[in-house]
Amino acid sequence: MINTISKLTKMNTNENSKKSLRFNSSLPITIEVIKNLGLDRYKLLLGTKEFTTKSQKKLECGGKYWGSFGEGKAGIITISNLIKKPNFLQQDKEFLDIELSDFLSQISQVESPISTFKEWIKENLAKDEIEKNTFKIFSIMIIALKKNIMHLPLKHNKKNTLLQIKLEIDNIELYCGYDNLGPMRGYIKQGILTLEVFYNQTLFFLNKSNIATNISINKLIEPLYSSDKTMLNLKV
Repeated sequence: MINTISKLTKMNTNENSKKSLRFNSSLPITIEVIKNLGLDRYKLLLGTKEFTTKSQKKLECGGKYWGSFGEGKAGIITISNLIKKPNFLQQDKEFLDIELSDFLSQISQVESPISTFKEWIKENLAKDEIEKNTFKIFSIMIIALKKNIMHLPLKHNKKNTLLQIKLEIDNIELYCGYDNLGPMRGYIKQGILTLEVFYNQTLFFLNKSNIATNISINKLIEPLYSSDKTMLNLKV
């Protein structure tokens, strides 16, 4: 079943990031709120480019959001469908520098993915020299594992990506937050992948990619695990 999830790591979504600020038909984009300018106006950061736009939805300074953008007459940028990213996707330091596709390729080859994953976490936590942020990441991983959830804050094409997998006896439930696809919820049963996505652009892109058998829109997609506790119990 993990081999089926690997399909999600083979998508090329980087073309979207190479375009100029003409987003009418593009994929969702990640933005960061730099400053509240008042009167519903905000200074935003997209990649390395700053711009100002209006949003009737109150935005949090320093927060990272997914959104749909368009460019109207006279180069006026419009913004819509803004949703704040989950806490796990707010800080760059909360991710391991490991490619998600490589990780899934290796874990899918072992007889017991959960046991192997648990031992890998413990080995890293037991290292004599481990950075504070890295320790926190692995601590969260092992706490999530107590709920039978593989919490994977890794990279996809060098961009921060969160994948959470809940393994059951005969099916898999997953959450995935891509940098420029937005949040997705998925279910795998008998090798068939069904996806729920937030953005229409994502649905259109995935339909063209033949990633899943059934894809639908869901405006209420949340991570499988969202606790930010870092209490560690090595008896997991």
